[in-house]
Amino acid sequence: MWALGNGLVSMTLVVYLAIGLGAGGVAIAWLLAAPRFAGVLRVASPAVLALASRFGLGRQGVCLTAFGLSALVLTLVPAALWGVTDEVTSDEQARRIALLAIAWCGYHLLEYVATVALWSWIGDLYPRRLRSRLIGRRERWLTIGRAVGIGVSIGLAVVWRLWLPADGGWQPLAASATVGAVLMLLACVPLVLMTPLASRPSARPEAPWRTLERALLEKPYRRLLAYSSWLGFANGLSASAQAMYPGKELGIGYETLQAYRFGMWTGQSAIAPWAGRAVARVGAKRVMLPAQFVVAAGALCFYLASPDQTWWIAVAYFCWVFWAPINVGLDTLKLNLADPQNNAPYLAVFHAASDFTNAFTVLAGGLLYDTLAAGDSRALRVYAGLFLAGWIARMLAAPLILRLVEPDGAERATIEA
Repeated sequence: MWALGNGLVSMTLVVYLAIGLGAGGVAIAWLLAAPRFAGVLRVASPAVLALASRFGLGRQGVCLTAFGLSALVLTLVPAALWGVTDEVTSDEQARRIALLAIAWCGYHLLEYVATVALWSWIGDLYPRRLRSRLIGRRERWLTIGRAVGIGVSIGLAVVWRLWLPADGGWQPLAASATVGAVLMLLACVPLVLMTPLASRPSARPEAPWRTLERALLEKPYRRLLAYSSWLGFANGLSASAQAMYPGKELGIGYETLQAYRFGMWTGQSAIAPWAGRAVARVGAKRVMLPAQFVVAAGALCFYLASPDQTWWIAVAYFCWVFWAPINVGLDTLKLNLADPQNNAPYLAVFHAASDFTNAFTVLAGGLLYDTLAAGDSRALRVYAGLFLAGWIARMLAAPLILRLVEPDGAERATIEA
C-alpha cells in the first residue's frame, strides 16, 4: 500500500512540477537534497522511541503516528501548484517552489522517523537465519507497488491530457500526488494488524545517544557506514544533472520517463527474491560487488545519451535494476551487524550518515551545474562532465564493498543444511 502511493508521488514527479515552475539547477538540487538533510535528523529517532515508550507508545504507535502525519504533510505538494498560470510572477514562482520544497522535506522527515522504528521492528520479526530471504521478498512487494503506482500515474497523466488538453500541465501530476498521499495514509491500516513485539528488548532503545557513538566506533559497522556514505556521495554528485537532463535537454516527457522507471521497478521486483537467496548462500559482498559495476554504468549511459540518441536513458534505467541486490545486501547487513537487543540507534546512524553525504553532494552538484552552465554555453558538455564524475565515484565504491565485514558462515551453513 505504501509503495503504491510512493510510486504515484515520486521524486521524478516533484522535479517535473518544479521545472514547470521555472526552477533552475540550484533549486532542483535543494528539492533533491532537502529530504536528505532532514534525514540526518533521524539520529534522534532512537531517543524519540525511548521517550514514546515511557508513555506506552511503542514502535507500532510511533510508526502509525509518523507515517500518518507524513501522508498528511504530503498533501501540501499538490497544494503548492494550485491555481498556477503562465502569468505567475517570478516572486510567486519562488514562493511556490519554496512551499514545494518544505512540503517534500517535511514529508520525508516524518517518514524517516517512522522508518527507523519500522526497521527496528522488522529486525525482531525476521529470524536471522531467514532474514535476507525475507528482505528479498519484502523488496519484491515494495518494487511491485512502486511499479503499479508509476503505471497509474502515467495512465492518469495520459487520460487527463486526452480528455482535458487545456489542463494537461501540472494538474495530472498534482492529482497523482494527491492519490498517492491518500494511499500512504491507508497503508497505516496493515500496521495496526502487525504483531507489536512490544516486550522485546529492542522495542525500547537503551542509552540511545551513547549507542550511536558505539555504532560509529565498532569496526564492522564503521566499514558499513563508510560504504553507505560513499555511495550517498557518489549518487549525489550527478543527481541534479540526472534529474534535469532527460526533460530539460533531451525533451523526454514525464510519461516516457516514468515508463522507464516502471520498467526499472518491475525488473527489481523480479530479481529481489533471487538476491535474498543469493545473500543467504554466498554472502552479501559477493552479490553486491558485481551489481555495483552494473549500477555504475548507468551514469555512463547518461553520458552517451544525446537528443539524437535518447534511448541510452532507457539503458541506464535497465542498469539500475541491479540496485535490488545492493539494497537487499545493505538491508541484511545493517540488521545483522546491529546489536539485536538495541538495534534502533545503529539503524538511525546508518541512514543518517548516507543521507548527509548525499545531501551535501547533491547541493554541490547543483551549484556546480549552475556555475559551469553560466560560463559555458554548451550545456551538454557540462552535463557530460558531471555524468563522468558520477560514474568514477560509483566505481570507487567497489573497493569499499570488499572491506565490509560479514557475520561468519554459520548462518549460511544452517540454511544450506
